[in-house]
Amino acid sequence: MPIKYDVFRDGHFIHAVGTGVITAKDFVDYEIAHPMDKRVKEPLNELIEIQPGATMELSKKDISEIIDKRKTIKGLPTLHKCAIVVPYVDSHSWDLARYYEGMAELHYPKSVIVFGNMQTARIWLGVEDKSPEEQVFMSQQ
Repeated sequence: MPIKYDVFRDGHFIHAVGTGVITAKDFVDYEIAHPMDKRVKEPLNELIEIQPGATMELSKKDISEIIDKRKTIKGLPTLHKCAIVVPYVDSHSWDLARYYEGMAELHYPKSVIVFGNMQTARIWLGVEDKSPEEQVFMSQQ
């Protein structure tokens, strides 16, 4: 699966990494999997890291459909902050992430912000230091 994630900090932090080519189905699969993950607890901080070129197969229409699909999922965490980190040089990913940010704010009880810098995103989420488990997860990417 092009979007891999793990849960840290006793269930209060998800770190997801999107690599390769992410399709709309991959994104929907992620959006369904992590809210249903029994390890996840509120309040939740979610970090989605998108690698360069990973969203080249996605469109704004796909993002809208993903948002609509997500609205049907029961049991989503309500106290939720999400940071999406995309490379500044990847204008397509940047545009899609900003579109997702706007759509999510209309439909979910969570805060979503797009960042171009991982450290700034981690500070905003309150997870600026990496746990030993997360360091292992990152080394596997």
